[in-house]
Amino acid sequence: MSYPLNRRQFAARAVAATGAMAAGVHAPGILKAADDDSDKWADLVGRFVYDGEPPERKKLKVDKDVQVCGKYDIRDESLMVGEGGGLANVYVYVRSRRVDVCPQLKESAEPRVLLENRDCIFIPHCLKIWCSEQEFYTTNSQPIADNVAFSPLGDAPANIVLPPAPSPDEVTSATWRFHRRQTVPVPILCNYHPWENAYILPLDHPYVDISKNDGTFRIPKLPVGELDFQVWHERVGYLDVPPWPKGRFTMKIGPGGNDLGTIRLSPKLFASGSGSAG
Repeated sequence: MSYPLNRRQFAARAVAATGAMAAGVHAPGILKAADDDSDKWADLVGRFVYDGEPPERKKLKVDKDVQVCGKYDIRDESLMVGEGGGLANVYVYVRSRRVDVCPQLKESAEPRVLLENRDCIFIPHCLKIWCSEQEFYTTNSQPIADNVAFSPLGDAPANIVLPPAPSPDEVTSATWRFHRRQTVPVPILCNYHPWENAYILPLDHPYVDISKNDGTFRIPKLPVGELDFQVWHERVGYLDVPPWPKGRFTMKIGPGGNDLGTIRLSPKLFASGSGSAG
């Protein structure tokens, strides 16, 4: 379902949501207990580094709606290396089943996860969603129609058409519900613009993070105890590096802060395309 939304209203909501999320994020070195049950919940942090000179991002072929999209410098987002070699868009998530969830996380969960169709790309490139608590919300602020399509394993496929924005001050939008957790992120495609792509990981818990531009990640308020984790990147699928076969590791989470440190990743891993997708 699509409907117009005043851009000022949309921007205000987006800023409020971003602020709320940012308020819950701390640098890895500043980990403090936020509730009275500090012995029950803990954080996991770390940083991924691309251990070499990053390749130049390839400029993508833009051959549809060129009058609008041709003015943008659209480049490959499958390997995003920031300052200091930080590797963005690495998913780290709990793969254990029936994991206890801190009540504060449920209380503070944003009701929607936003994917924008803007500047002829999907923004952001990688998303996560707690499918029992959040709905997927996508918008189009462009003067051209756009499309959002994905096929989660064992769940209903989506083929969402977003009409052109009625005016520069409005967007068209749609919502969607995921009903089943996935073991790997789901590709999001646009049937109208082949260069557009993104990923979303629906889970039945909130214990996932996606590394930032500096390579850091933080998963807050994990239950104390032994947990199984999965690490995934779109270039290679499961990040299969020693000592993480198939990108999996088991860790005993202790109260307070737990730090994986800096994980340095060889460029050969991404150049060869080694690893497993699922």
